Amino acid sequence: MKIIIVSIIIVALFLTSIAHAVTKISNVKDFSVKGNLVETTYNTSVDGWAVLLEMNEFPEGWSDLPVEFINSERMRIALFSLGWQSEHVYTIHDNLTISVVQEAVEWLVNNTDHDDIALLYIFTHGMWMRNVLHWNDWFPTEWGKLNTSKKVLIIDTCLAEEFIEPIKNDPTPHISLACCSADEVSWAGLEEEELPIIGSVWNYYFTNALCNSSADFNGDGFVSIEEAFNFSTPLVQRYMNETVFAVPEFLQSYHDIGIYPEDYDAYPHPVMDDRYPYQLVIPEFSSIIIMPLFMISTLLAVIAFRRKHSK
Repeated sequence: MKIIIVSIIIVALFLTSIAHAVTKISNVKDFSVKGNLVETTYNTSVDGWAVLLEMNEFPEGWSDLPVEFINSERMRIALFSLGWQSEHVYTIHDNLTISVVQEAVEWLVNNTDHDDIALLYIFTHGMWMRNVLHWNDWFPTEWGKLNTSKKVLIIDTCLAEEFIEPIKNDPTPHISLACCSADEVSWAGLEEEELPIIGSVWNYYFTNALCNSSADFNGDGFVSIEEAFNFSTPLVQRYMNETVFAVPEFLQSYHDIGIYPEDYDAYPHPVMDDRYPYQLVIPEFSSIIIMPLFMISTLLAVIAFRRKHSK
C-alpha cells in the first residue's frame, strides 16, 4: 500500500510538471529576424504532418547527388525525436516531377487540420527546381490551400531563396527557410571527398539544432524553428569556411562559376522568412507521449521506494 501511495504522489507531481512545461505561456525573446518580445503558447494537442522530398539520382545530363538519401533521413530522425508519429511523415525519394510533388502537397492538405503543423522539406538541384519543376509557377497556389496556421517550408537546394520568395505574401502564418540566398550555391558532401559531413551541410546542422538543448536560447525547454535556424547558421558558415574552402580544389570549384566565398565575412547566407507571430515549436504533444512517461515515472517511484526501505 505504501508503494502505491508514494508512486501516485510522485507520478502526480511528475505529470503536473510535464503539463506545466507544455502548456505554459510566457514572455520570451524572439530570436528570429524580428527580434522583439512575444508571447508564446504551446498547445498540448498538436499533430505534425511532414512531406520529405529528396532526389539523389537524375536523368542523363544532370549530376547525381549520391548521398543515399541521408538528408531526408536526418529530417525523419529529428521529427521522430520530437515525438512525431511515423505515419505522419511522407517521404519520397527520386523521380521528383511536378505531378509527384503536387500530390505530396495534396497529402499535406488532406491530412492537416487548422492547429496542426505542416512541414515540407525538399533536397534537389536548384536548377531542377527552376527548369523542371517550375516551382515558382504553381507551388504558391498549392501551398495556399493548406488551412493550418503553422506552415514550414524548407528549401535545401542551390539558389534556395528564389523558391521561398513567391510565398512571402502568403497571408497565413508561416516560416520559410532557405539553405542559401538566391545567388548562392549550396554544398552537399560526398563520401569520396573524405570530409566529415556527408550530404547537405545545412541540413546536418539544422536537424541537430532542433534536438539540441544548447539551441534553446530563451530557456523555455523547447527549441523553436527560429532558434534552430539561428543556432545552426554560424555553424554552417564556420564549417564551409574552415573545412570545405580550406581545400584548394573545392574553393576553385566555386571560383570556376564566378563565386568567391573569401570575399565575404561568412558564406553561405541561409535565409529565414518568418511570418509566424510567435516562436514556432514543432514537437507533437499528445497522449502517446504522456502515457510512456506515466509508466516510466511509476516504475521509478516504485524502485526508489523499495531501495529506501530495503536499507
